[in-house]
Amino acid sequence: MAAAQARHAWEPLYAEPEPREVEGQTALVIGTGPIGQEIGRLCRAFGLRTVGIRRDAAAGPPPGFDAVAGFAALPDMLPRTDWLLLACPLTETTRGLIDARALALLPPGRHLINVSRGGVVEEPALLEALRSGHLAGAFLDVFTMEPLPQESPFWDLPNVIVSPHSAAASDGLPERVAAIFCENLRRYRSGEPLRNVARPIA
Repeated sequence: MAAAQARHAWEPLYAEPEPREVEGQTALVIGTGPIGQEIGRLCRAFGLRTVGIRRDAAAGPPPGFDAVAGFAALPDMLPRTDWLLLACPLTETTRGLIDARALALLPPGRHLINVSRGGVVEEPALLEALRSGHLAGAFLDVFTMEPLPQESPFWDLPNVIVSPHSAAASDGLPERVAAIFCENLRRYRSGEPLRNVARPIA
């Protein structure tokens, strides 16, 4: 529709292929921390079945999820995924997690959203999946190299939305960051585990 608007073209979507009904589709969210849980809540509000991938699957599904699995189950989950949403930290487990093999396991015509870190996705494989049409589209907020170089092909792909690592931007962000800092300071002084601590990268 954005491309049609740029051409001043009236092109209703009531023709083949019509957009797929969102309700009943499956969102696979890799990373079930606070960001992943909010993504899960929003997906469920639109009627999607929401499955999380997390380190400790035995802990059960966190709020906002219908089910949860461990990283080892990812190859089995991808063929049943409509929306692949990345909200995980960059760790030794997640670096290069979404590679050519993982993308090929997704059914054709699916979508990827990355609000985690650029290194979670192998960008050459992602480019190929987008150019070939295997992936219908992607929203990318993070990249391996930031700022994204002007010559990057991601800028010009018609099925990609690029944002400059700004998915969290709002006028409420400073208050949210301050609240997390104050809570972690309280936890530190009490000897409790801190929130939002990623494991070191190997």
